Amino acid sequence: GVDYVGISRNLDFAPGVTMQTFRVTILDDLGQPVLEGPEKFELVLRMPMNGILGEPSKTAIIINDSISDLPQVQFRHAVYVGNENSGPISAMVYRSGDINHKSTVRCYSRQGTAQVMMDFNERPNTDASIITFLSGEIEKPCLLVLVDDTEHEEEEELRLVLGSPKSESPFGASIGKQNETLIKIKDDADRPVISFEDTKFSVNEPKEKGQVSVVKISVLRVGDTSKVSVVRVHTKDGSATSGDDYHPISEEIVFKQGDTEHHVEVEVLYDGVREMREAFTVHLKPDENMVAETKMSKAIIYIEERNSMADVTFPSIPIVISLFSYDDIKQNRPSPPMAGYPVICVTACNPKYPDFHKTGSICVSENINNTLTRYRWLVSAPTGPDGVTSPMREVDFDTFFTSSKLITLDSVYFQAGSRVQCAARAVNSNGGEGLELTSPIVSISIDEGMCQPRVAGTVGAEPFSARLRYIGAEDSDHPNLIKLTVTMPHIDGMLPVVSTRPLSNFELTLSPDGTRVGHHRCSNLLDYTEVKTRYGFLTEATKNPEIIGQTAPYQYSTSVRASSTLRFYRNLNLEACLWEFTSYYDMSELLSDCGGTIGTDGQVLNLVQSFVTLRVPLHVSYVFHSPVGAGGWQHFDLQSELRLTFVYDTAILWRDGVGSPPEAELQGKFGNGVELLMFDVLKCALYPTSMRINGLGQLVVNFRTEARFRGLFVLAHPASLLTSVVMCADHPGLTYNLSLVRSEPTYSQPIQQWTFISDFAVRDYSGMYTVKLIPCTSPPSLEYSLPPVCNPREPLTFDLDIRFQQ
Repeated sequence: GVDYVGISRNLDFAPGVTMQTFRVTILDDLGQPVLEGPEKFELVLRMPMNGILGEPSKTAIIINDSISDLPQVQFRHAVYVGNENSGPISAMVYRSGDINHKSTVRCYSRQGTAQVMMDFNERPNTDASIITFLSGEIEKPCLLVLVDDTEHEEEEELRLVLGSPKSESPFGASIGKQNETLIKIKDDADRPVISFEDTKFSVNEPKEKGQVSVVKISVLRVGDTSKVSVVRVHTKDGSATSGDDYHPISEEIVFKQGDTEHHVEVEVLYDGVREMREAFTVHLKPDENMVAETKMSKAIIYIEERNSMADVTFPSIPIVISLFSYDDIKQNRPSPPMAGYPVICVTACNPKYPDFHKTGSICVSENINNTLTRYRWLVSAPTGPDGVTSPMREVDFDTFFTSSKLITLDSVYFQAGSRVQCAARAVNSNGGEGLELTSPIVSISIDEGMCQPRVAGTVGAEPFSARLRYIGAEDSDHPNLIKLTVTMPHIDGMLPVVSTRPLSNFELTLSPDGTRVGHHRCSNLLDYTEVKTRYGFLTEATKNPEIIGQTAPYQYSTSVRASSTLRFYRNLNLEACLWEFTSYYDMSELLSDCGGTIGTDGQVLNLVQSFVTLRVPLHVSYVFHSPVGAGGWQHFDLQSELRLTFVYDTAILWRDGVGSPPEAELQGKFGNGVELLMFDVLKCALYPTSMRINGLGQLVVNFRTEARFRGLFVLAHPASLLTSVVMCADHPGLTYNLSLVRSEPTYSQPIQQWTFISDFAVRDYSGMYTVKLIPCTSPPSLEYSLPPVCNPREPLTFDLDIRFQQ
């Protein structure tokens, strides 16, 4: 009942039977192993009938659990990874078997690329490295203390090994299969990095001619400072021009051993021109010694105009409110702006300002022209759970359809919880610019939005759908074109990007820069004036004709929103929260401009027609603005492939000289269709290159082979009774003359040109043609010679489905 299941049964021996077998069940204490050592019980034969008992009439059964229940220790995992600056690495050692007794095992280190004392504290193979398991304990850590230095090192390794197991059990202990583990030490914290202290600096322009202002830019090095690094710093014009607004620099900075900071000074000049603030950039080149990595390698220097402003200012600070509430600011101002809809900067000289009845007369007396007001926008990431806020950063990035210098800020620049602020500079009727006032910071509503995500606070890529459909001649607007439609769900703050080319570097891709137009020819990144094909995803229309009225106030207003913005948002159904981008292309545009390809796939429709498949790649990205992200954008990328299958007349295409595309590759096959793998080396490919009817009406087919083994194909070989042949089951009476036209002089996967000609002429050559070629393999050490020296193998069979008529 504890160690085995007792039995008491009769054994019946029928006439002629000399042996009977019976089972005794041994009970295993697998759940809670207890090491008991060898135990014995007996099986006894008694009370014979029609016979007598012989010897032996009893037998002893010994149950031995000294191996299965022996305490066994081993590492939990084969590899452990830790950082040099993260403290000790804990490699878990676990014990199985009988854990009711105290057990010990040594866990000692063996150095590899990681060195004792330099990279870690040694665990010697002595009793000082013992790990003790008390009764009932199954897991214990083996701690390895790392040495944290300031020098950067590549990933290093060492091993921890288990040895000398002991146990208070009379049978001892053992070590399992995982008796050692690999420790990998990373040192990312000491990787040398050189960067600017900040990405934006401001300096006031001098008040008088001849004076200069100096902006001091810090260049920092963090991590390993034990080596010498050399980086070059240079300036680049923006709206500020070198020589007129500042003195350009291009100088080398040498970080010697131990250096962590250097300073670069740029002199700003007085230009005497009344203007808005200007900017130029400073750049860091990569380390010439290739020791340190450069990050934050671009900084913007703003030159603030102090003495060129007119004596005008707004009577009160501007306010930021949702464009949705623009007509009723007083009632809606206490509530935060909703997500997913533009915000507007309302100055004290705007008739919709809540206190305009008080400030309007002051604006008139100050001669302020509100239509000329200059706007800037500042955005920061949402406040963290701990209440910590990020600094406000200026939105200085324009996209191909939005501007950050308008009275409204598009919803792609902020998300639910973002903090938004506007800055407005008054301008008088003569164009003189005055002082700039900033609005109070407002937080975008987390609870209210136009198209909120299904799970609050989450962001990502929802599934999209795409269709490629042929439009027949009955369509009066787009006859005989292929319609491409992409539908994707909208989330507040999302910018959808669709292209047939891979998407990357969104800081450049979304900008108004011309490289976007050259690379993405079939994309919603192109405004209607930039489209090089006949049609594009964006049109001249600024409103969706299928939507009656407007879903939200000022949704289609050109007075507060740019026309390019409205052309883009024309594709958004705000009620359904759904984007739909539609464009029309002809076949040539899809192939030459959109990166499409055509393949036959070897499908035959009937005697003179075959299927052709058009494949168009599609790349879709869900892009969100991120004030703290690299490049200012975070994106979620998806890709797919659209297919359109149609039918073409095979004979006409052959007559026009269109052969099989490169991807229509035929591999050698046995007659039963199984891919041929002869000693895992005899692979090959056959490509038909041309087909024609000669002057005698005979069929002439040219094809090319690639032997993907060491050797070549031969027409015949003295050591083989077989020859390379062409036959057609559909034309059993027709014979063909196969010849080798040209072969590369090598045994290393040569390309060979072949031709076969029918011996007679028929009206219809359509059918399944079988080409059998003899592969001839060559040893690796043998050089090419004529005639070839090689060993013939069994023929490889290729099937060519030809549809050809005279």
